Amino acid sequence: MLGLKPTTIRTRLLVCFVLMTLLPAIGISVGSGVVGYYNGRRQAIDRLGSVAALKESALRNAVQSLHEELVIASNTDCAFERISVVLNLAHDNKHYEFYNKAVRRRFHGLVGQSPQLQELFLVDLRGQVALSTDMEHEGNDVSDQDFFHKGLVAPYTQLPFGGSGDRASASLSPRADSVIAVIPVVGQQGRPLGVIGARAEVETLNEILAERTGLGETGKAYLVDANYAPLTGGVMPVGDGRSGDGSAATVRSQGIETAAGSKANCAGVFEDHRGVNVVGVYRWLPDLETVLCTEQDLAEGFRAIYAIFGVNLSIALVAVVLAIGASLLLTRSIAGPLVNLVNTATQIAAGDLERTAEVERDDELGTLAEAFNSMTAQLRELINSLEQRVKERTQALREANQALQRRAVQLETSAQVSKEVTSILDIGDLLTQVVHLIRDAFGYYHVHIFLLDRETDQLVLRASSSGVELQHQNITLAAQSINSQVVQSQAPVMVNDVTQNAHYLLDERLPETRSELVIPLQLGDRVIGTLDVQSSQVDAFAEEDVLLIQSLGDQIAVAIDNARLYDRSRELAVLEERTRLARELHDSVTQSLYSLLLLTEGWRRTASADAKEHVEDYLRRIGEITQQALKEMRLLIHELRPLALEEVGLHGALLRRLDAVEKRAGVDARILADDLVDLAPPVEEGLYRIAQEALNNALKHAEAESVVVHIGADNGRVVLKVTDDGCGFDPAVLDDAGGMGLASMQERACALGGSLTITSAPEVGTTVTVTIGSRPTG
Repeated sequence: MLGLKPTTIRTRLLVCFVLMTLLPAIGISVGSGVVGYYNGRRQAIDRLGSVAALKESALRNAVQSLHEELVIASNTDCAFERISVVLNLAHDNKHYEFYNKAVRRRFHGLVGQSPQLQELFLVDLRGQVALSTDMEHEGNDVSDQDFFHKGLVAPYTQLPFGGSGDRASASLSPRADSVIAVIPVVGQQGRPLGVIGARAEVETLNEILAERTGLGETGKAYLVDANYAPLTGGVMPVGDGRSGDGSAATVRSQGIETAAGSKANCAGVFEDHRGVNVVGVYRWLPDLETVLCTEQDLAEGFRAIYAIFGVNLSIALVAVVLAIGASLLLTRSIAGPLVNLVNTATQIAAGDLERTAEVERDDELGTLAEAFNSMTAQLRELINSLEQRVKERTQALREANQALQRRAVQLETSAQVSKEVTSILDIGDLLTQVVHLIRDAFGYYHVHIFLLDRETDQLVLRASSSGVELQHQNITLAAQSINSQVVQSQAPVMVNDVTQNAHYLLDERLPETRSELVIPLQLGDRVIGTLDVQSSQVDAFAEEDVLLIQSLGDQIAVAIDNARLYDRSRELAVLEERTRLARELHDSVTQSLYSLLLLTEGWRRTASADAKEHVEDYLRRIGEITQQALKEMRLLIHELRPLALEEVGLHGALLRRLDAVEKRAGVDARILADDLVDLAPPVEEGLYRIAQEALNNALKHAEAESVVVHIGADNGRVVLKVTDDGCGFDPAVLDDAGGMGLASMQERACALGGSLTITSAPEVGTTVTVTIGSRPTG
């Protein structure tokens, strides 16, 4: 047992620590994600269900209001006796104008007083309109209408569906936006005499359906009858409202068919009539024989669920990184002392009782080393006080365990804040978010953050949870204040009664401050600012609060440093791009200029030697090198310009490239397109980069006089070809040697799910062909 290998211990500890930290984090993230999905789905359905219930109640109230007005019309001022007389006489084909005028005059008065009614009418048992406020309708036959037959039995309402009215509306009025409501008229012996009905505008119902409370941006509510026709004048969510033969359109979806077919309510996630996934609640209204549909696009309905998934994924990733880092540190800190303990134990087992273990740490391993030394001393001194020593050791472990538990509570609280600060890189946004999080999480009166300006030796207020501008925006280190005291001492200061502290700096805009706790924001031994927490209660802070706020301050300091490092990394990226351009200039244009210098010197010497036969050759070479340098310089200038894909698309970006580089270099450059191919932005960028590399090769190496770029489609595939008439090469030799960007073009083509082929031969030019198996669009 004393021969344990430290590498084995280190490996086991690392695996154990990673698993102990990683598995709970992953389990919690997955569990919370699943629970969040089902809870979010249930909440979305319940929310739409509440909206549907409110709209159903409003629709029923509107219909009930029509019925009540009909009851009032038939039971006031001897109206019932006159209505009975009119219906009985009409049934016997008799007509008394005195009764009809009296009843019609009363009906006109009721229509004029009602904000809903457009017309009141009486229908006898034969289905003939005996009397109406619109005299053109008197004598019309409505015996084939549902509202007549059902109205003889009980109150009934018939709604106009299908966008073109129904036969009931057409028989009573040329308008197609009317609701027909009827109630039976019963004689004294219980014998039906006919029905009294009213025509009202359907706009009242459409206004109820159009109310968007609770529906969000993509939600909608509409009525559909048993034949799947929508309510006239309401939401018409299909084409132009007509089918191919000119008849009224229908609105069909799985949710509507389920509710209409079973004549029961249903809810869930369905595809609507557009083929879009929606959260839908469908309620069957038996008295109206319609389906009330409330729907919301799935993307909006599940927006909260997607946010939860994003937060859980971020937490899981952070947990993985922290677990691995912490495991490495813990393994290294634990394995080293264990190796020393093993060596000491080996020597003591060999008989060296004078040997003692080195105590380098003040933690459980240090305690273990001290315990080991204590046991060695006990062996040397033959002290039989084992029970007392075990008791002391147990107490120490209990205190250590309590300290760990308190630390766990602090870490759990601070994790809520660190989850926010670790994802923000802008210092202004970071500090503003932090002060509000701390204030809201712990219920403090006020929280603000000062950052230290080393040049002026001032603390500058950078973030405040107060909505007003504070009195002290800058505090000099020489001033008498708690914040200055903290910076100078580099230690927290807790004041539980500010009226008793001489360093307290009163701010008239924070009159309720009674306690104050200021923590230094430190990076190593360097103070970069202070975290100032204020409470409206005396004795609001304890030592545990100091530890907690200090841990938050450490996280804030690291987050500030990360934000600053991020800004510096962006500056380094710019520097790196400049270095790349300098290297390109050195490798291309500079070399060409150097060649020009050598040729010019050679020409001068040749001219001095009166060797005129070589002058023309030198001039030709100088022209060629100058032309090549000009090509490469234009190419570099073009690459410095921002990519124009988002603005003009693939075709326009390639056209700009040919105009800016090839045509100015004297190359006959053309672009051909069979049609405008609509591609997703990543696909357009990949194809552009491949074409750019092929054009660069033709410009730099092929000495081409003409280049043709062809974009087309072949059986659903996208094909890009770049053809030049340059010197060409042997592709087999290139495959063996590599170069000219072939590897990068192959990688880009594979990343797009396509293939790249190169056809070339010496002195016959080159064709680079990229084929993508489908035409993905944005």
